[in-house]
Amino acid sequence: MRITVRVAAVQAEPSWLRLSEGVEQVVELIRAAATRGARLIAFPEAFIPGYPWWRWIDTNQWNVEYSTRCRENSMTRDGVEMRAITGAAAAHGIHVVLGFGERQDRRIYMSQAVIDDSGELLSVRRKAGLNSVERKIFASGTPNLPAVHHTPIGKYGALSGQENQRPLLTRALRADEEQIHVAAWPGSPYADAAGPDSSITVSRMYALEAGAFVLAPTAVVGEPAFDGMGGAPRISGPTGRARIYAADGSEVVTPLGDGEEGILYADLDLDAGSGDTQQRDSVPVRRGSRRVASGWQSGPDRWALPVSLGTYPGGIAAC
Repeated sequence: MRITVRVAAVQAEPSWLRLSEGVEQVVELIRAAATRGARLIAFPEAFIPGYPWWRWIDTNQWNVEYSTRCRENSMTRDGVEMRAITGAAAAHGIHVVLGFGERQDRRIYMSQAVIDDSGELLSVRRKAGLNSVERKIFASGTPNLPAVHHTPIGKYGALSGQENQRPLLTRALRADEEQIHVAAWPGSPYADAAGPDSSITVSRMYALEAGAFVLAPTAVVGEPAFDGMGGAPRISGPTGRARIYAADGSEVVTPLGDGEEGILYADLDLDAGSGDTQQRDSVPVRRGSRRVASGWQSGPDRWALPVSLGTYPGGIAAC
């Protein structure tokens, strides 16, 4: 039996440093995607409370206040905010991959939650490989290998930002025959910080190397990102653009414009080796079950493989 799955990739401006509004925004985007028939919706990296771009553009002294606000407006993995989001997933029968700032005591982590269509929190994974600026705000997660979730809508996994180009992590997902991959990106007020079109290149190469569909949600970074920040310098330029790629690296839907908020949709034929899709579209929006390989263990990062085991169950070295 052929399986066709409608998926959704978010391209939207976060509710910067406003936790309750951010949760309401996520719930509304979940509802909107489900109304259009999507079975999986993917959000950008650190969508709640928004990726802290201000740390790239001004002094440490100026940034103290906003780093504190970032921590105060992050959420816990088991708090009322997460329950509202898992409840929305259950109410609308949709799988959700959400990037968020996870608060634990006085630390915050760059985390990525995977929620199934019954509202079960399948996993929360804390990003370990932080860049020099991210380390000034976030704590590093426990090094672990990501899991592929085996569900009625297919086998899917997710990574954040530069994790999508780290062989140890990507090979672990390929070893479990990932069919749909979420490559979440934070967007940028001045195109890709790592280089011209770096997120686009990495996402497309992942599709080609893994032979999987790739959803690349991206945040919009506009004027609201700097509202209320006093003398914060405004940086103009293109923001990120969400993409959906087929297994051959081709785009299966026309992207939205730079700075345009909305959701990309595509119907993925998981049995088509070429990654063909049907009923491709993009819609501007204005403001199950799982299986994991034996050896995966729960802990601070659920489904994390302890480094002491040395190897991933499928044979990939964990070093």
